[in-house]
Amino acid sequence: MKKELIPPAKKSKLPPATSAFTKELAQEIVRNLTAFGKLTARPFQRRPGVMKKKPVAPGGEYPILVDTSVLIDGRILPIVNSGFLAATLIIPQFVLGEIQHIADSVDMIRRSKGRRGLDVVNALKTQRVNPGVKVKIVSDDQPTIKEVDLKLVYFARAWKTRLLTVDFNLAQVARAQGIKILNVNDLAQALKVALMSGEEVTVKITHEGKERQQGVGYLPDGTMVVVEDTKDRVGQDVVVVITKVHQTPAGQLFFARLK
Repeated sequence: MKKELIPPAKKSKLPPATSAFTKELAQEIVRNLTAFGKLTARPFQRRPGVMKKKPVAPGGEYPILVDTSVLIDGRILPIVNSGFLAATLIIPQFVLGEIQHIADSVDMIRRSKGRRGLDVVNALKTQRVNPGVKVKIVSDDQPTIKEVDLKLVYFARAWKTRLLTVDFNLAQVARAQGIKILNVNDLAQALKVALMSGEEVTVKITHEGKERQQGVGYLPDGTMVVVEDTKDRVGQDVVVVITKVHQTPAGQLFFARLK
């Protein structure tokens, strides 16, 4: 019986150099696929220290975040001293930094405003007239946000606090994001004297008006009164009768005649 002959295994026809290259290429593909798998899985992995932490509110009763403009404006100090406000005023270090930058300005007016802002901060911290108001200086910051206004909006939302300002644009942006705004200018308008037609007031004519021999004077709260036939009474105190009340975006304007 004839034995079947097993044909010898065919040897690779690839040259040794080509075989080595193919093996190295296959290993490189495996390494790249492994690296790609780790890259795509990384966003779904929670690693300690990578998770974004929410800012912790600084605390205090009735917290109010204070804008730079309020401190430079200065009216917050007499409001606090009047006793009508009870709150914890939160002043971030980045707000103080902006005030310091303004105080170092080469422009004399800006420099004066900045120094007034620093004086107001110190006066608020040391005031004892209104024990219901406390001041907290906090170091919380958000380095990824460059503009001070946007930082204030960020922390007001994160801390769920009210924002005290006199900046109209900042107030509009903050309101659009659901932040409660306390605007000193709104308070000033609310405190304007309320007069009706027929009421008598005494006003000092400070300068001439534009029409009908008018003179212009101001009430103690700054409200303008235009008085007929007082062009020649500049510098005098006169008793007038209110004839018309005109509402403007800046507040009320009164028209009057001599009694």
